[in-house]
Amino acid sequence: MTGIKSFLYKRLYKFAVKLKPIAVRLFPFETRQRIKQSLLKTAFPIEKEGRLSSIQDRLSGVNLVGYSRAEMGIGESCRIAAKSMDAVHIPFGIINFIGTNSASMNDNTWVNKEISEPRYNLNIFHINAEQMIEIYAHYGNSIFKDRYNIGFWHWELPDFPDEWKESFNLVDEIWAPSTFVVDSIAQKSPVPVVKIPHSIEVNITEKRDRGYFNLPEEAFLFLTMYDLKSFQARKNPQASIKAFQRAFDPEDTSVGLVIKVNSAKQGLKELDELYQIIGGYTNIYLVDRTLSRNDTNALISVIDSYVSLHRSEGFGLGLAEAMYLGKPVIGTNWSSNIDFMDFNNSCLVDYTLVQLDEDHGPYKSYQYWADPNVEHASMYMRTLYDDNNFYKRISSNGEEHIKKYYSPQAVGEIINRRLEYISMWKFGGLK
Repeated sequence: MTGIKSFLYKRLYKFAVKLKPIAVRLFPFETRQRIKQSLLKTAFPIEKEGRLSSIQDRLSGVNLVGYSRAEMGIGESCRIAAKSMDAVHIPFGIINFIGTNSASMNDNTWVNKEISEPRYNLNIFHINAEQMIEIYAHYGNSIFKDRYNIGFWHWELPDFPDEWKESFNLVDEIWAPSTFVVDSIAQKSPVPVVKIPHSIEVNITEKRDRGYFNLPEEAFLFLTMYDLKSFQARKNPQASIKAFQRAFDPEDTSVGLVIKVNSAKQGLKELDELYQIIGGYTNIYLVDRTLSRNDTNALISVIDSYVSLHRSEGFGLGLAEAMYLGKPVIGTNWSSNIDFMDFNNSCLVDYTLVQLDEDHGPYKSYQYWADPNVEHASMYMRTLYDDNNFYKRISSNGEEHIKKYYSPQAVGEIINRRLEYISMWKFGGLK
């Protein structure tokens, strides 16, 4: 009976995937996720036994599984892992997974490392916890069996959701990019949770000037940047706008705020909210088109300061990348970004912890996050604009810190040490 039920639900799941474009228009995010998880759990019951019986018979190295071409944060996470492993010569191949992800898939940075099926004895899934069951639905137990399985997971709030706990059954350990995420997951994890930070290296192969982005050439420009798929309520660009408005006049052409929005077409309501807050400020510029990785990096390179008044972060890539490029950053003094930001190398903004006002996708109302102090952020904006010595000190210290502790080589060595430990203590030495 269980087999028949699973078969029927598999058919139903495949049919639901085909209807996704319609479902996006008809149902809110929470409803779609609830239906998807219910279908997947019933259609693809997880086999837990016999997974590590002959792991030593496989070639030593890493199958990196993730959205390696996706132009979004989790895709960048996968590409960053590839860069870190490549820096220390860890053998790896990339399985580019698409699943039901609707993001643009045009980043071919690591296409030369793509493989069609797993080749090595260890998997690292750059797929967040709630999406692990999609991997299982696509590949079945074959991709997991006789391999050591690591989930590289992100999460942005203090309590890890109970509804994702089934994904623990698919992994032997979990890596997370910050102390904040490790602490959240470890509270509920039956397997080891290890901090492996993202490495930071910003490359620009085709240089762009401000004119390319239709931005003023002479103004002192602040930049805030986010993807609507990461939820505007969490990224909180409204606070950056309000802080800028407190610091500067609406027609002051010597200064400007740039708001870069990804996936803009999927959030017209959110964009309308931004336009209402911007009001008559002619020195606030909205860039709402999707940029290539090169052009995103180039945009960060041509502005003067990066601002992220987020409510919570799973790492804070934009902040770290701006620091790498020698840009002073202003960020909320809470969650993952404080692993690499301090008062010596950045402008950390005071905050108050508040309970969520309502559910925002996976971020449920019982949880809490930060409400950054807009007045404090405004003071930092004004100081960076007025005080060149402060500007130079913060930017120099930030760049030095990121390049020393978060280079691909430095992070690659952290990965290598962990893999050596797994090899030595878990299996008595992987082939």
